[in-house]
This record gives sequence, C-alpha cells and structure tokens, in this order.
Amino acid sequence: MIINLYRLFLIIKNHLFITLKLQLIKVKFQKKETNNMEELKKILYNRIPYYSKLGLKLLELGNGRAKFEIIVRKDLTQNGMVHGGVIASLIDSSCACAAFSLIYPNGYVTTIDLQVEFLKPVSKGRLLAKAKCIKSGKNIYFCKAKVWNGENELISTGGSQLLWIS
Repeated sequence: MIINLYRLFLIIKNHLFITLKLQLIKVKFQKKETNNMEELKKILYNRIPYYSKLGLKLLELGNGRAKFEIIVRKDLTQNGMVHGGVIASLIDSSCACAAFSLIYPNGYVTTIDLQVEFLKPVSKGRLLAKAKCIKSGKNIYFCKAKVWNGENELISTGGSQLLWIS
C-alpha cells in the first residue's frame, strides 16, 4: 500500500513538473519578438486569401500588435455605407494578427468569439484598424481593436478571443 502511494506520488509529481515546464516554454513563445514582418505577411496572405480579396493591407505586425488599412470601394458598401461585415473583418483580422505575432512560428490562432461596436457610418476614404493583445492565457488570447476613418474619427471598436492551435 505504501509503495503504491509512493508510485502515485511520483506520477503526480512528474506530471506537475512536465506541465510546469510546458507552461514555461509557452511563456517563452509568447514573449518572442517578431523581427521579420515581411515573412509573417507572406505567410498570412498565403494562408488567408480573403485579405487580398477584401483589400486589407497589413501595415504593422509584431509584439502583440497589428495595424491594417483598407480603402473603401463601392463593392464593399451597402446602401452607400461600408458594410458592417467589412469593419468586423477588419477588427477580426487585426486582432488575430496581433495574437499570431506572439506565437509565430509555434502555432496559429483562430477566433472563437468576436464583438464589434459600430459607432459611426462610413461611406468613403480609408479605414485604419489597430489591435493589441491585452492578455494571453494558457490557450486563449484576448485582443482589442479600434477603427478610425480618414478624418481620424473613431468609427468602431471591438475585441476577440482567439484559440491557440499548435
């Protein structure tokens, strides 16, 4: 009985040690700075052709931050205003890239929840989205984004939670 308890203790101890070691390795991945934005952009545009289809331009990426731009086109509007799905895509994409910049090349992220607040309609010009990863958990990343129009007016805010896929 004592030997079985001791074996059980060793199994639990080894499991906890391995779990802790994996957590430390994951933290190292999260703190990794991304220096090669062009490499990341190429990977993202190859994996996500939707960016090109929509006309999203990735301006900045790294250290848990991302910045996208899109020029309003007629085919992105509904009744003369930018379709809400375009703005939601801008928020979703910028949040995902912010999180991705923290784990590349050791995994990928996918959105599991997206919230968008539309503050002001837009009919023309340029939209600029900036996102920031505000917290990274064991497998979930929490990001926030803001979108401005060409006159530097805040037109939308949002956030997403993303799942790390290794």
